[in-house]
Amino acid sequence: MKFRAVFLILAISMFCIILHTGQAFSQQTSTCQPNVICAHPGNMLTYSISLRDVNSSQTYNFGSMVDANNINLVQSQDDKNGVQNTTLILNLKTGFAHGQQANTTRPFLEVLASPVAYNKSDTSFIQIVTDFNGFKRTAIDVFRANGDSTSKIVYDLETGILLGEHSESILAINGNPEIVEFSDTLTGTNMINSDSNAIKNLKTSVSIPNWVKSTAKMWSQGDMQDSEFASAIQYLISNGIMNIPHGISGNSSSQAIPSWLKHSTGMWASGQITDDEFMQSIQWLITKGIVQVGN
Repeated sequence: MKFRAVFLILAISMFCIILHTGQAFSQQTSTCQPNVICAHPGNMLTYSISLRDVNSSQTYNFGSMVDANNINLVQSQDDKNGVQNTTLILNLKTGFAHGQQANTTRPFLEVLASPVAYNKSDTSFIQIVTDFNGFKRTAIDVFRANGDSTSKIVYDLETGILLGEHSESILAINGNPEIVEFSDTLTGTNMINSDSNAIKNLKTSVSIPNWVKSTAKMWSQGDMQDSEFASAIQYLISNGIMNIPHGISGNSSSQAIPSWLKHSTGMWASGQITDDEFMQSIQWLITKGIVQVGN
């Protein structure tokens, strides 16, 4: 699908700065060489996909090893047209998959080389604790925005498995602006079967006062000026709840706050995204100089 291709390209650019270095974290990655995709015959991944309220599912079944670096992979797409199977060969070292004739290749973004390392000084990245099928997992949450588009993608840190991605774009459809949403969520796998080892060492999530959430809701609904919303953000900074990245100016700005932020803020105010994720988007805007608040 056209939109799926757009979001795949966005995901590729999103992870061009991720570095795959370090030692393995978990029992699953310890059976693999460092910096390769850790997948074995019999492994599987199933994702639920939604694009503009059209739902489908995608399953990846890992088959036999072709050689020391390559593994057979069957991709099954289940949508309104029925089930379509595609046989691929995945190179565990390069992370690229190709058809049996090797005439086309693509990055296999459903599993990254593990362990996953990232730039901890980049406010686009936050480490979070998330739940998958009752297991507490450490994950990296990556946020990107470009014009009227935002994307969030979450990878399990220890296995490199994509846990989910969500994208929103404001597009002109039949001459009218419309928010187009895309989501891809992991619903089943036999590659995650325990809590992450690093859970106990993870920094506690932030907690934002309720009045700030009420203010944000009013602003997202158009009942409050941008300056009042900026004052609420300033409160978070002044009280140490949110940190302005080092070297970023705190002067006032005449730039308009992007329209996508109101939608994202409304989702946070209604409990659809976490405090950490909301603060991540604000910190990203401050870092890029799009939103500036006074000292």
